[in-house]
This record gives sequence, structure tokens and C-alpha cells, in this order.
Amino acid sequence: MSNEFDDKENDQAWVALTANDPAQHLTSPELDALKASVLSKAIKVSPISKRSWLAPVAVAASVALFVGGGAGYTIAAQSGSDVPNVISAPATEMGGAAGAEDSKMAYWGGRAFLEADSGILDTSGSAIGYTFDASDIDRKAQLKKIADIFSVSGEITGSSKDGYFVGDQNYVKAVAQLSGASWDLDQLITWNYSDSSVSPTYCGGNIPMYDTKSSGDAPASVTATDVATPEPMPTVVPEPMPAPSDCTKPSGVLPSDESALAFAKEKFGALDFNSESAVWSVVDGGGMWGYTSELAGAYKLVTAKVLINGIDTNQSWSMTIGPDDSILNASGFFASFIPTAEYTIVGAKTAIERSQNGLWANLAPQEIYKDGMVYPMELGTSANSSAVAKNSAGQPILDANIDRVKITKAEPSLISWYLNDGSTILLPAYLLSESSANESRQWLQLAIADEYVDFS
Repeated sequence: MSNEFDDKENDQAWVALTANDPAQHLTSPELDALKASVLSKAIKVSPISKRSWLAPVAVAASVALFVGGGAGYTIAAQSGSDVPNVISAPATEMGGAAGAEDSKMAYWGGRAFLEADSGILDTSGSAIGYTFDASDIDRKAQLKKIADIFSVSGEITGSSKDGYFVGDQNYVKAVAQLSGASWDLDQLITWNYSDSSVSPTYCGGNIPMYDTKSSGDAPASVTATDVATPEPMPTVVPEPMPAPSDCTKPSGVLPSDESALAFAKEKFGALDFNSESAVWSVVDGGGMWGYTSELAGAYKLVTAKVLINGIDTNQSWSMTIGPDDSILNASGFFASFIPTAEYTIVGAKTAIERSQNGLWANLAPQEIYKDGMVYPMELGTSANSSAVAKNSAGQPILDANIDRVKITKAEPSLISWYLNDGSTILLPAYLLSESSANESRQWLQLAIADEYVDFS
């Protein structure tokens, strides 16, 4: 079989392309010199041991955050020498803020401009972070315990490296799984349980069954200057959603908030979960399956947010409970919290103001998403020219659509950062709230001092 690119000398398009290639008039780059320069810098970076930043083995050194180009950032532990041990971490999760009260709409991927209220204090001090350790847990034995508590039948398969599984191979009935060391690095072992046989089916809701705007049957218009008549776009008819089932009330004894909470505590307690070290909440869970508001309470979502010394770790256990104490799903983790070396932290006012500094763009506040809150997906537009504000010269004034938020409350907290070896560290942070109301928007912002940050 001949190669269509073999005869490039006789290909007029190829000849024309290469003749106009600006790169052909440039001198050849000094690849050897370039490679040597890159390698000379690369050898200054070495991997860090996962435990070198824990308090028991910490040297008299600082932990620094290195901010590079693009959307990523890195964490590094500085030793006594001038050779940094770099740990990379992913960028913060993309998300949009809710619209401001003046009806301006934030867009997906944007972030609010946080400002400190006059009542926000600026007291600096010190705090410790935490990491996780689950190296002493027998994974297979732990999954067997989960299977016994949640009545999952079957043989346990898998390995400590890749994780373990037990239950229905077709996922029609109950299954339980537990993570492997190749994923959690013996640090934060996660588990989950689910039972499709008791899960409700889609039940109406306001989701359109078809996308009627995707059809391209109408032919494109043709003007006198068109050289050729364009072909009409092909018709695209997406697959319809499954027909909804009747929104009938499930049979059996429906859970109340109190019964669901007690049942979740009982099951988690059998896994040695300390219910006193968590903040518990119960919400109606039926709405996520398209149930009407009248039937939403047929299913309850119970969440236990884990605390360390009264501070939220942003780690949690959860369980969804249905009629007759049926369990639709449950999840959690096994780990011990290990304290890090102590950090100097800035005051809350400084942390808020610093978050809007351009140098901190890659260390932006992480918005906390809550059940029932709506986050706009796109920026609204208007074709009403009379609504455009103008200056005295009649020139249009650009609207930056800034979502300015006044922070009225700041509390000590912890924020998760992921290191380049896959491990996790919890760093001192502030939980920032727009107001004291329960539905207030909230953000997590790093509290560690500037001395730990290197922007070079």
C-alpha cells in the first residue's frame, strides 16, 4: 500500500505550504544547548518523601508553595540546602459563583471578588496541618466487615494494590468496594456501597425529553454572490431520555429525619466511626431522581462531616436511606490524622485581601457548594442598546460583571491540597462566609503566611 505523503515534491499544496513556512527561513535552533539548559535546571528538582513534611520527622525548615505558569501550582518543602523538593498539586476545581443580589450573573469558571467587612479581624498566629495514614489497615478484612454489616453476599476479589470488590458482578444487587494502595498510597482508604435493586427510577421532573433545537433540516440561505449552493446541515436527533415512571409513593415505612440519622449512626458505628467527632445533617434525597417535592422525603441523605479538634476537615461519610431502612448507597474512608509541622498564619483580613492579588491567582479561594444552591452556567446577554451605560461623551462604559462579595465571617478551617505523588495534605485555612445565614455562600482560603510562598 502506497503512502499518500510519499510524493510530496509533486504535491502542489505541499510545495505551496512549505514555500510559505516562515520557520524555513530561520536558523536551526541549538537543540543540544537547549537540552543541556533544560537538564541543568531539571536536576535541581528531586522527589519528596511523603513523610518528610510530617511533624515527627520535620526538619527545621519551611514548607513553600511554588506558583508557576498556567493553572497549576506546586507545594515544596525547603530543606537546609538550596535544592527544593517539589510537590505538584492540581489547580482548584472549576466552578461558578451564584448571582449577586443586584441581578448580575456570574459565569461558569469565574470567581467572586472577596472583600473583608469592617468586622473581620486581622490577627496572625500559628496553626498545624494534617495528613493521613492508613498503612496499618487490613484492606480485605475491612471490606469483609463492610460486607457483613451491609449484608453483601459473594466472594471478595481483588488485591491490596488494586483494591477489593464483593457483591453482584452485574451491579444489579448490592456491591461494596474498597480502594487499593496504587490509588490511595496507604493514606486515605475509601470505601463505598450501593444497591441498584432498591434505587428508585426516574419519575418525571422538568427535564425535557428531547432537544428540539438540534435539527438541521432547514436549508441554508444562498445569496447571489455564493459560488455554490451549500449542502443543508444533517438532521441530528438525540436519543430520547427513558420514559418516566409513575410518580407513585413508595411502599413501606418511609424514613424520617430522626430515624434516618439514628440508622446511619448505627451502621457507621459498627465500622468504628466516632459519631461525636462529626457534624451530622439530614436532607431529603428524593429530588435527585426526579421525584416531586411531595415525594422527595421518601429518601433521606445523611452526611457526617469529620472534625479534628472541632475544625472541619472537609472529609465526610454519607448514606442514602429509603423505605423500610433500605440503603441505596453509602461511602466513607479509613485513616488516622497525622499532624504536620507548625505554620505561621496571616490574619483573616490579610488572607481575604491577598486572595485578590494577581500573584495569588493560582491559589484562589475554593467555593463550597451546597445542596439546593443554584450556580449560573453562563453570562447573560442583552440586545437592548438603551440599557448600555455611557459616559458624558456618549461612549459605552464596559460592565466587568464583577461579583463583589463582602465577607462578614471568617473561621479557622482546613483545606485539602493534593501532592504530586497522589497523597493529600490538609493546610490551615479560613472558612469565609458572606453572611451568618445557613444558606450563605462560603469559600475556603489558605491561611499560611507569605514566607511559605515562592512566586519565582
